[in-house]
Amino acid sequence: MRKPCLLPFILALFFLVSCAAVQQQEKPEPTGILTLEGTVQNISGKEATLLLRLPEVKKAPESPIHEMAQQVVQKSILLEGMKTEINKSPALVKEIRGNVVKVEFEGPVNVPPGTVLKLDVPKKTIAIVDFEVIKGNQKEAGRVTLEGLSSALIDSGQFTVVERTKLKVIMSELGLSMSGMTKETAEKTTGKLLFADLILTGTLAETQGEWDIHLRLLNTRTGQAMSAIALKTTLFKPSEIRDAGPLAEDFETSQPDPSWILRRAGKKAHFQSRVDKSAGAEGSKRSIRLDFKLLEGEEPVNASVENRKKRDLSLFDGVEFYARASDSFHAYVSILTSQPEDPNKMDMWTGMFQVDKEWEKVRIPFNTLVVGRRWIRKGAQRYGAKLGDQVIRLNRVESFFIGLNVMMNSDASGTLWVDKVRFYND
Repeated sequence: MRKPCLLPFILALFFLVSCAAVQQQEKPEPTGILTLEGTVQNISGKEATLLLRLPEVKKAPESPIHEMAQQVVQKSILLEGMKTEINKSPALVKEIRGNVVKVEFEGPVNVPPGTVLKLDVPKKTIAIVDFEVIKGNQKEAGRVTLEGLSSALIDSGQFTVVERTKLKVIMSELGLSMSGMTKETAEKTTGKLLFADLILTGTLAETQGEWDIHLRLLNTRTGQAMSAIALKTTLFKPSEIRDAGPLAEDFETSQPDPSWILRRAGKKAHFQSRVDKSAGAEGSKRSIRLDFKLLEGEEPVNASVENRKKRDLSLFDGVEFYARASDSFHAYVSILTSQPEDPNKMDMWTGMFQVDKEWEKVRIPFNTLVVGRRWIRKGAQRYGAKLGDQVIRLNRVESFFIGLNVMMNSDASGTLWVDKVRFYND
């Protein structure tokens, strides 16, 4: 398997972090959150060699991401160069070989071989670089695995995880500083990593439904790869794959993403959505066009553009886009979220906006969305879904809509244009 193309860049990053740590004021080590037992093998002055009793990694065929998290925890419990406490005495981890660790105390140690000591394991900061899918058609698998593993590592209580969106910005700034295109030094940029103790990177390759997953743990104190994790698994069912990445849809390609549902609906009352090749926001030439005629008492009662890609939007704060219309109308954005135990149990969440004849940017924060009452009364049944529990789960978005309804606009006909749709972070 080929090495990830990011590895040389990441290794340079590690060495720079180490240099930055020397120049900055030393960060206090976090308090112990886990206690290990270590049996003394030998003593030499202030140094002791201990045989550790490590936690067992439990096989989890139904949850391979959980198994990966266990391996990351086990293989990074102690780090060379890390401060800890052993039987409440300060000590420094000097060398690690499997479950054998050499530590240095502040003063001479006077305990016989065979003595069992208790080591406090500090909480560590880990930065996770985007996983690369080097073989396979499901490009979202890297993001899905990364987000699931991030959550599992946070839940383990052993790590503080550097937010992925911040890590991207930092690494971008670091690349500029190393190229000399910015006045900010690389050492100052890497300081923003909160002196991450570890960086985790990985690759995924799919063959006939099974995934070869290779992860690498790198110690920023030493700048060296300290451990590798390999796993072959089905990883997840296709129905569980959710896109956790950003959206930047400007409709400028010859065909929009197939997840956009463009269609015609209704008889007396109707709507039709399609790509308009002559009108777009900010001087562009393409957008989504929604022609509608909504009549009281006639179906359909809504006219909308829908995107049905399954998404995890928990890292985003909202959705924004440009919109204009043939007249002034009240419009809406809605998202459908599902329950983990039954994806067909859904809730609709809605935010309203005003659209006029000129292009304007619309921004809808997710925390302002309200539960859709019309969905509760008839909408879910009409959509072929079951009513949910009215809990918004941004990690389980089944689809989102941009459109108009007859309740807010009465007998209305006209055209709505939408362009440059994206999810944003504040």
